[in-house]
Amino acid sequence: MTMKILVITLALLCAAALADCQTVDSLRCEMIDWLDAPSNHDFFHYGITSGWPIEYCYSGNDNWDLAMGDSFMVWLPGTDRILFLDSYDSTDVNTIANFDYGSVDAVGVTISDSVIYLVGGMGAGLSIFRNDSLIVLDGIMTPMADYHFAALEDSFLYTWTPGDLTCINVADPEDIFIYRTYSPAGANSGLTARDGFVFYGGAYTYSTDSPARAWPRFKMTQIDMINSATPLYMGTTTQENRFFGDLATDGNYIFAVNTEMSDGPAWTIGESDMRVWGAGDVSYNFDSRWDGQGVFGVDVIDTHLIAAGFGNGFSLLNISNLDSIYEVAYYIDEDSTMDITHFAMKETRIYAMAHPRDGYARLYMFELDDSIVLGIDEEPSPPKPSATELSAYPNPFNSAVRISLDAPVGAGLRPARVEIFDIAGRRVAQLPSPSIPLPEGEGGNSFSLWEKVSEGRMRAEFTWQPDATLGSGVYLVRARLDGQTVTKRVVYLK
Repeated sequence: MTMKILVITLALLCAAALADCQTVDSLRCEMIDWLDAPSNHDFFHYGITSGWPIEYCYSGNDNWDLAMGDSFMVWLPGTDRILFLDSYDSTDVNTIANFDYGSVDAVGVTISDSVIYLVGGMGAGLSIFRNDSLIVLDGIMTPMADYHFAALEDSFLYTWTPGDLTCINVADPEDIFIYRTYSPAGANSGLTARDGFVFYGGAYTYSTDSPARAWPRFKMTQIDMINSATPLYMGTTTQENRFFGDLATDGNYIFAVNTEMSDGPAWTIGESDMRVWGAGDVSYNFDSRWDGQGVFGVDVIDTHLIAAGFGNGFSLLNISNLDSIYEVAYYIDEDSTMDITHFAMKETRIYAMAHPRDGYARLYMFELDDSIVLGIDEEPSPPKPSATELSAYPNPFNSAVRISLDAPVGAGLRPARVEIFDIAGRRVAQLPSPSIPLPEGEGGNSFSLWEKVSEGRMRAEFTWQPDATLGSGVYLVRARLDGQTVTKRVVYLK
C-alpha cells in the first residue's frame, strides 16, 4: 500500500510536470496514470560494443511482454516478477497480485479464455496458469529453454529460443507436449501465427564488403509447423538496410514495422514504416511521427485498431480499410527516453509498455475518445469505391484456377495488372495484362481478352497454373486497374 501511495504521488507530480512541458503532445489520447516496475532492471540498450552500436541491435520485444485478460492484465516488466493488474479501474494502474518467477526473467505471455501461457528466459521454459487461481496447470522445462516470444493460434503455442522454433500442443492445458521443433530459427524481433503458419521476424546484420562491415537487414520467415509430418520452410521476405521491427496479426493480415538504417558504420535512423502482408506487399509510412525515431513494437488491439510504438511515443491507426489506413490518435513526449514496445486495450483505455534506455520498465495508461474505440472518426478517410470485381473458380483448386476480372466499360485506358502473391507477400506470378476496352467510337476493343458480359461491363478471363516449385497453401490474387486494387484469396492443394 505504501508503495502504491508513493507511485500515485509520483504520478501526480509527473502529470503536473507534463502539463507544464511544451514538448508533450497528444491527439485524442490523454495519459492518466503510470506504474514503474517493482525493481530496477538496467536494460542499457544504447552504447558501443566491439565496434557495433548496441542501440541498433535493440529489438525492443524479446525480454518483456503485456497481455490482457477479461478482468486483469499480465505485465512482464523484464524482471523475475509477474505482475497482475486490475483492468477494471479506469483511473488507476493497480497491482492486484504478483508472482515470483524465480531467478530468471518471465519474457513472453499470451492469454486465452481462463488460461495464461507464460514463457521465460534461460532454464525457465513454458508454464501454464489458470488465471482465477494462479495455479500451475502444466509446464515444459527443457535444460536450455530460453524462450523469447509466445504466439497462440487454436491449440498450438509457438515459442522460440535463439536456436529453435518450437510448436507446443496445448489442446489440454493440463497435458501439454512439444509437437514439433524447427532449427535454426534465429529470429529476434517478432513472432505471430496465422492460418496454421508461424511467422518470425529478425533484425540481422550481414556483410557485403571486404574487409567485412556489418549492414542491417530485416527478414520475415514463414514456417509450416502443423500441416505436414515435418516442419516446412515456406520462404523469407527480406528488406535490406532496415532494422528494429516487430510483427502482429489480426487473423487476416500480418503487420510488420521496421526502420531504415543508413550511413554505416556510424548509422543513423531514417524512414520508418509499416508493411502489410496478405494484401500483396503494401507499405504505409507515417513520417510525422515515426521517422528518425525507430519503430520498436506493433500490436493489434481491436478489430479496427493497431498501435505502433517508437522512441518517445506511439501512434494509433485505424485499419478498417487497408487502402486508406489513417492515424486516429498519438502521444509524444520528446523529453522522454522511453521506447514503447507493447500495448493492450480495455474499453476506452490503452496501456502502453515502455522502457527507458538506461533504467527500469514503466506501464502507462491512456484514455481514448469513444469515437476511436467505436471506429467512428470525425474526418475518416473514405473507402475507395470498387467497381472492379475479381473471382476465381474452382477454389480450392489442385492444378489450375480460372480467374475472372470484371470491370465497367470505359473505366480507364491503362492496362490491368494481375499478380499472384504467396502468403509471405512474395510475387510468384504475373498474369497477362489486358487493357480496358475503349468506349465505342474511340478505337473499339483494345485487347482480345476482354469481352462484353452485360450492359456497361466487360470481363477478362485467364488461367493460372502454379509453377511446379510452388507448394500447397494460400495465395493472393491482386488486380490493379484504374487506380483501384481488388484481391481474392485462392487455396492451392497439390
